[in-house]
Amino acid sequence: MVHRSFTSDLAELPDSGRALRVIVGWDSLNTEAVEFAAWLGRSLPVKVQVVSAVESKWKKPLSEKKYRKWFKERATEFDHQARKVLKEYVPRAQWAKDASCLTDRADVAGSLYQSAEEFTADLIVLGSRAKTAKNRFRPSSVADALMHSSPVPLGLAPKGVSLSRKGITRVTYALVESSKSAAPKGAGGFSGLPYATTLACVLGVPLRIIAFSPSEQVTDISDAAAEWNETTLGLLDRARDQAFGVATAIDPRFADTFDVESFVASGKGWKRSIDSVKWKKGDVMCIGSQPSDNLKRVFVGTREGEFIRFAPVPVIIYPRGTN
Repeated sequence: MVHRSFTSDLAELPDSGRALRVIVGWDSLNTEAVEFAAWLGRSLPVKVQVVSAVESKWKKPLSEKKYRKWFKERATEFDHQARKVLKEYVPRAQWAKDASCLTDRADVAGSLYQSAEEFTADLIVLGSRAKTAKNRFRPSSVADALMHSSPVPLGLAPKGVSLSRKGITRVTYALVESSKSAAPKGAGGFSGLPYATTLACVLGVPLRIIAFSPSEQVTDISDAAAEWNETTLGLLDRARDQAFGVATAIDPRFADTFDVESFVASGKGWKRSIDSVKWKKGDVMCIGSQPSDNLKRVFVGTREGEFIRFAPVPVIIYPRGTN
């Protein structure tokens, strides 16, 4: 496969050769976020920077000279830690010129925003809380903040997830019980679906579009269940049409070759709904955001937030504004 780079929008494919720029939120208790970034690098050209924040806890203000010395020592310590982990998982050629970035601020989420802007990042990647079941995601306070405010796509790595040595081998786009978060209005499109489709096209891998439901409505014979099922299948058809539209806009030849599968996955609760689907080590899941405000940012609703907790594969959430 010939690598092609793309912008954070992932709906355009400039031939600039620019790598995907990935910010990794540092967590000394686990390495899943770094492993996620390294996994992306098996399929795409990437540049990875590890970011963290340190808060000064001095009771009395330091002189500027003493502060600079203190911060330099903390930055040197962090750079050593970051490079040690990067060396274990990420090829040296995929490190950013500044492989680590330490900021002095109590607001870790804010430091990630700042670093993402300075790095012109295409993706911010975070891991799960340390005390989490394997192949599940439990957001830290920082992840929770970014799940409601990240200005760029946000990647979430489940605890202890096993990733394919071949990189990404399939992209799944998730509709959470036909949620309003992704459903198009009028002539609009599904939030995050162009991102998922373009990623699948760039990598030359199949795309799955799955409508997840935490109930067993599809087995119910009531009129309400029949209406729900019809509505959901209609949304899947519209999503397939949009995916093919994006694919053929990238390359007309995709009209005959693009592999798209769509179906409904249901179960009693999100866990059973998600576990009813077969997952592979090469799977990545993409989810759209709810409309937030005029600023384009990630905004995860309550239902999507609960759904993500049971994701057994890495997740990418695409930011969305009201327009």
